[in-house]
Amino acid sequence: MNNMNHTGKKDAGDILILVDVQNGFTKKYTVEKIPLIEDLLSRRLFDTVIATKYWNTPDSNISRLMGWKDLCTEAEQDLVPEIRPYVDHITTKNIYSGATPELVELLRSLNGGTLPEYVFLLGFDTECCLLSTAADLFEMGVRPLVLTEYSGSHDGPRYHDAGIISMEHLIGPNFLISKGDIKSKKDIRDIVLDVMSKSV
Repeated sequence: MNNMNHTGKKDAGDILILVDVQNGFTKKYTVEKIPLIEDLLSRRLFDTVIATKYWNTPDSNISRLMGWKDLCTEAEQDLVPEIRPYVDHITTKNIYSGATPELVELLRSLNGGTLPEYVFLLGFDTECCLLSTAADLFEMGVRPLVLTEYSGSHDGPRYHDAGIISMEHLIGPNFLISKGDIKSKKDIRDIVLDVMSKSV
């Protein structure tokens, strides 16, 4: 890639991470987000698109400790068909956070051996896997630019809103991007420049 960061070093450009946009999480309250996500992806605004997939294995803490048995079948675990053509890489997990060693290694490999300064995030569920992924990336020094209008919770707006409020406190409101009509590379650049101007 020929992208250059503010230091003049080549970098990975604009990376979008789709957190768990899977059949099993696409229900009454999240299905309306799929056309928005598909429209965003169809514009090819990002240099790399990564999708995380949650596999609820029998030994997962969610299965073992909570007794939650969804996302156990391949059909539930599959990515939503509308997004598949746009995905460059898939990472898997059986925990909330998508910031697994597999993802971190991938981000480093895309960015010349170091973690990128920022990544874009969207997905399901806002209050669980999206929040955990954003928080873990933040702790690693990566600015998580969360596209809130393209994200949701399959359990409804109450949980989505709770996730947004928690992230406002956890990673700060500057990283929560409420713009819901991202149409161009200029929109992406404007978001990045605005966020970078507010953080060191």
